[in-house]
Amino acid sequence: MLPWNHHACHQCAEPFSGYAYSLCGRCLKQPPAYDRARVGLRYEGEVALLIQRFKFNADPRAGTLLVDLMQAGLHQLFPHELPQALVAVPRHPLRAREFGFDQALWLTQHLARRLEIHCLVARRIRPTPTQRGLDRSARLRNVQNAFAIDVALPAHVAVVDDIMTTGASLDGLAKACRIAGANRVEAWAAARTPLTPS
Repeated sequence: MLPWNHHACHQCAEPFSGYAYSLCGRCLKQPPAYDRARVGLRYEGEVALLIQRFKFNADPRAGTLLVDLMQAGLHQLFPHELPQALVAVPRHPLRAREFGFDQALWLTQHLARRLEIHCLVARRIRPTPTQRGLDRSARLRNVQNAFAIDVALPAHVAVVDDIMTTGASLDGLAKACRIAGANRVEAWAAARTPLTPS
């Protein structure tokens, strides 16, 4: 059985153990720049293995299955209209060359085709150290002012990444989207990593 992320904070998609709250404590205290997160799966078990195959082995079959799962998760989460455009969290070109591809852009382009909406490109304007191993505060600092969008955006967009851990990269890109003219920003990802208290 897949680890669907049905019981989660409405704003950041952090999984809840119960059903009592619609927003987590972090979002109540310091809301992110995006209005809502839509992340259908938790990063665990077979889903974690699938994402690792896609991310570190550039496996297109794993990527296609992730797009299938993202689309299925969005159908479960969507009583609302789709955004007018998707914007992928961009890798710096040096990191993309190191991995051989930009996995968030790949997912975003394929998902945008399926949903028949625009895929727009953002730039990472400075190389940032890997987010792996950083706590939430360090992740937020790491991606501060790291993104730029060179076109005017429509009113409603979604920023997209493969994995949402703290949401720092999605938050940084959401800020850039608002500067570029979006007034409603959602955060989408294939899977959400449960946070530990900090």
